[in-house]
Amino acid sequence: MTADNESQNHKIQSRAVSFPGYQGNRIAGTLDFPEGVEPRHYAIISHCFTCTRQTLTTARMSRGLAQAGIAVLRFDFSGLGESEGSFEESHFRSMLRDIQGAAAFVQTHFRPVSLLLGHSMGGTASLAASQSGFTELQSLQGVITLASPAIPSHVLHHFGPAMAELEQGKPSQIWVAGKAYSVKPSFVEDVRSFDMQECMRDCELPLMAVRAADDDLVSAEAAEAILSYTRGRKRL
Repeated sequence: MTADNESQNHKIQSRAVSFPGYQGNRIAGTLDFPEGVEPRHYAIISHCFTCTRQTLTTARMSRGLAQAGIAVLRFDFSGLGESEGSFEESHFRSMLRDIQGAAAFVQTHFRPVSLLLGHSMGGTASLAASQSGFTELQSLQGVITLASPAIPSHVLHHFGPAMAELEQGKPSQIWVAGKAYSVKPSFVEDVRSFDMQECMRDCELPLMAVRAADDDLVSAEAAEAILSYTRGRKRL
């Protein structure tokens, strides 16, 4: 991707959209785009685990890119925010299908997607989606991760006491930011079975990994591991 007209600061417009996601669920999204000009690129940004498209990091990044002339679709994963579906029926692979649905929407109504971004688990899902063979993402020119774990099973470190029940094959609840979420053992099985090294084996996309040295949830080393996934250009 080129940085032409990067210094411009466009006014932005936001439009509510929806599209089919995992298992045909209606996915709620917001398209942020520069007002009065043709976007230089179209991007998709994915939010963190149990977050929504309105979470501060996701919303600010989306609007900031729109001001720079890039149209961005942010959306709520299945079972979160305003999207249909049940969170307890979702898993890592359902996140990839939701990203595929977002890319299909952008490609159908505008232009093919050039860039995937993701915060935390959303970044890990963006990486995996970029290498999952989705025809809707063949136009990708790069992926950016923001404080993202290098493997999806990292999220299990934050399940706390619920892991004991889940390991026994029993449904349980996890607590994130003071809110309870029902989780099935199938979620644990899914993230553990996903081989990120194998998924990224043929990656030649440019990758940018953003890390925070004082991040209590994702280690700084995760960004370096993410950059090791590609034979393309990389930036830390």
